[in-house]
Amino acid sequence: MKNKLIRLSKLISHAGICSRRRAEELINDGRVKINSKICKKFFVPKNEIRSIKVFNKELLKQKTRVWILNKPVGFVSSNKEQKKQKSLFRLIPNDLPRLVSVGRLDLNSEGLMILTNNPTLSTFLENPENKIERTYIVEVSGEISKNIEKKIISGIVIDGIVYQNVEVFKKKDNLLEIKLIEGKNREIRRILNYFDLQVINLKRVSFGPFKLENIKMGQIFEINYQQLQTTLESLKFKDEDNFREIKR
Repeated sequence: MKNKLIRLSKLISHAGICSRRRAEELINDGRVKINSKICKKFFVPKNEIRSIKVFNKELLKQKTRVWILNKPVGFVSSNKEQKKQKSLFRLIPNDLPRLVSVGRLDLNSEGLMILTNNPTLSTFLENPENKIERTYIVEVSGEISKNIEKKIISGIVIDGIVYQNVEVFKKKDNLLEIKLIEGKNREIRRILNYFDLQVINLKRVSFGPFKLENIKMGQIFEINYQQLQTTLESLKFKDEDNFREIKR
């Protein structure tokens, strides 16, 4: 079997130590050791790695963990804040490891956000090819077209962008349930605006097998590890054996 090459900066970044760019600087500066020897290579054969040290501290494999956050309106999904924006990462307790978010909810949307210490899992869940369905409950104002479900499921083009694989179900006079698998930028708002509907409230309630359920607004909840393993197996997610953390 061909020996897989591991991008060393990616591994260090996934360990929660620093960004990939900073990791490359550390490699160039001789701060990274493979098997107790300074390594200045960006790619290393996987089966040749017996130990990794950054600043002479050994890295150890860490377990994949997942949290569910009920994001309130008024928080951005990025850890970068502009002007008077507030990041949802303000809501995360300081004693948790470095986390990445899965997908995004815009400033004016609320509901389920998945957070994980495993960036590869984040990428897997976001990838449209894996067809992981997201469900939203949307309150709107305006007259809901009788054929809106058929028109949207068949695919529509808005400003040159194709929106497809979107299912819409009317729950009440002004309430819609929307399911999609890709999640383009402001997709739901753009589609509903196309049909002269204004979004009053947009809430994500599920992302694949992950459910918001009874988590209170602004609260974060960690999924049980055994339950998580069963869930990831059902999604056919295969973790890479290269996620490590600084040994304390």
